[in-house]
Amino acid sequence: MRRVEKSAGWLVLMLAVALGGCASMPGDEPVAAQDEAAAQAVEVDVAVDEAALAEEDDVAGMPIEAAEPALRSSRLALAEARGEIDAAMADIRMAEARGLLQPEAKTWLQQAREAVDAGDATQARKLAGEAGRRARVALNGYYADMAQQRVARLRNEHSGSMSSAQRMRLDAVESALRAGQSEVALMLVNALVDEVAPGATFEPPASSGGKVSQVTVREGDTLSAIAARPEVYGNADLWPLLLKANRGKFLRVDALPVGIVLVVDRNATQEEIDRALALAR
Repeated sequence: MRRVEKSAGWLVLMLAVALGGCASMPGDEPVAAQDEAAAQAVEVDVAVDEAALAEEDDVAGMPIEAAEPALRSSRLALAEARGEIDAAMADIRMAEARGLLQPEAKTWLQQAREAVDAGDATQARKLAGEAGRRARVALNGYYADMAQQRVARLRNEHSGSMSSAQRMRLDAVESALRAGQSEVALMLVNALVDEVAPGATFEPPASSGGKVSQVTVREGDTLSAIAARPEVYGNADLWPLLLKANRGKFLRVDALPVGIVLVVDRNATQEEIDRALALAR
């Protein structure tokens, strides 16, 4: 019986040793180390990949970020050019509604639209500005004619019946004309006509179809303003034709004597017209 118990004890002891040895077998430690090293390697690889991706994003983003301000500026410039085109178109329509045909201005405006479509905002704004300027010159001449007509009527026919305040207002109208503010002058004199001569009627200025062979210089007139009148040339850039046809009548082109009569050359050749346009531009 004791032998059996002793043998059983030895078996239990040996089994315990064997189980303990299995828990710490020599091959287990390298496997755990390898697993730990592999995990660290994976972490390193992930960190490297993340850094590489971040670097690629930075490199890819730099040109875009650098281009964005220029892109925004270009879009803004084109938007401003379109705004100037719209403004010039409004001036042209206003002139045409008053019988002032604007073929040259419309040509410039079309070229401005083409420049916008091509992405050239600078050229578009330049062309639109020129188109609008031509239309406004024609309009200013039209308003000045109307205002001068009303001023002359009030001076000649109603001066005696006007109060001192009304005469002062009439003086203000003439001052506005001399300053080139023809639209303001027309508004002021129209209000005065409504008070002094409410039933008065006035002939409209000459339409673009009626051409003249001579013109009288008014307060504030310039050669380009006269040339722009529809009854003269309808083109401000043809002022050199007036200069050539009226040499000796004035000393300075920027200070025309009021009241002198200028000859309008109606027989200019195409070569002379082209030369005048080239000189004006």
